[in-house]
Amino acid sequence: MMAVALVAFTACTKQPTVSEPVYTVSDVLTQGDSLMSDTILVEGYCMHLCKHGGKKAFLNGGEQGVFLRCNAVDFEAFAPECLNNTLRVRGLVRAIDVPVEGQQVAQEEEHHHEGGEACGFCSTTRKYYVDAVSYEIITE
Repeated sequence: MMAVALVAFTACTKQPTVSEPVYTVSDVLTQGDSLMSDTILVEGYCMHLCKHGGKKAFLNGGEQGVFLRCNAVDFEAFAPECLNNTLRVRGLVRAIDVPVEGQQVAQEEEHHHEGGEACGFCSTTRKYYVDAVSYEIITE
């Protein structure tokens, strides 16, 4: 009888859960270096799905022109219902260095003084993205 009461009591008691942080798009873009190769949760508004099978979702965090690309890696594709809804995506933060053009290249040449070789680093910018392992639609 005592064992049954103990099982019933522990079954009804909520166990404390450790909640993991949910990052915004801006968080990932500004803290990307410290999040590299971490699996995180990021939440944002799905403003675009790749038309070639939905393998990429582009999340916006509220700022115009600021987005985070999420690649479907451990699942087939993002569902069409994701578009124009808030998503919570779990995935691995990655980065790629992308060359920039125009004014920044001119500044690099000036920075390296007359006739000096360009280092290549000054004329690149780091872009972050997420290799998604799962996702959830938060609003519809």
